[in-house]
Amino acid sequence: MGKYFYLQRHPVYQDKYVIYFDYPTDYFLNGTSGSYDVFIARLLNLSYPDYLRWARDRLGAELIGKEKRYVKVLFNGNNPTVQILIKVLNKRMEYIINEHDFPYQYKEENGEVKRVPFRKNESNK
Repeated sequence: MGKYFYLQRHPVYQDKYVIYFDYPTDYFLNGTSGSYDVFIARLLNLSYPDYLRWARDRLGAELIGKEKRYVKVLFNGNNPTVQILIKVLNKRMEYIINEHDFPYQYKEENGEVKRVPFRKNESNK
């Protein structure tokens, strides 16, 4: 399993940790124009405000920068639930990359539509 998300000590708030995203450059050639915190919310199928509330209420996160454009979510380093969240995020990112590398196509066989793996080196029959 790839390690795309990890906890790292915040540079200013030394006793707090932040989830960082080490994006694979093959898939994000030009980076992004937004915040990777929003990307975390999207991986969890949450809106950004819902993610912030969930992190605060369920994971004990501290929200910093409420007057800024993007709020920073700070975690305590000894929270085991945050480690589980990191594993879930890495697993979902791995799924996205796998779907990108090995997309599916749909074929009709005997009047039934089936989802079959599409390989780039196979001929499309």
